[in-house]
Amino acid sequence: MALISVFFLSACSNNEFQTLNSKQNYIFDYDGFEKTLKIQNSNHAYALFFFTQDCGACNAQIPMLNELYKEKKFPILAVLSGVRSKTQAQNVIELKKLDLPLVYEAKASSFLSKAVGGIYGVPVMVFFDEKGNMNEKFIGLTPKSVLENKIKILN
Repeated sequence: MALISVFFLSACSNNEFQTLNSKQNYIFDYDGFEKTLKIQNSNHAYALFFFTQDCGACNAQIPMLNELYKEKKFPILAVLSGVRSKTQAQNVIELKKLDLPLVYEAKASSFLSKAVGGIYGVPVMVFFDEKGNMNEKFIGLTPKSVLENKIKILN
């Protein structure tokens, strides 16, 4: 019975992450059985943008994402890996001129990376529908027009 309880808890978990660039904390419900990652209290499609501070392609992707975030009002959450402190993450925001809400804690990066099947290079954009189903994953620098079309389909 205990084994079943442990298995169930590992398949369904809740995680709350603080963000920079936003007053909102994000609580994610991950269901390993259904393979869904849903933002609690949200019925909207959204995207996760995985990046690191030293990634050249990520630097090129950020201005496009800032524009889409503002123009399309589409929720995009940036997931920064490899920083050791809030101060370092704030410096990345300023240096990169990032307008997106940003999660930076190692726990958040690890949880979200695992929830999308792993991140083995950056940048990575992962789109989810309103039910939390992964819709599509783009690896590498993705043209703005491709991202616009994906947002149009999901909205």
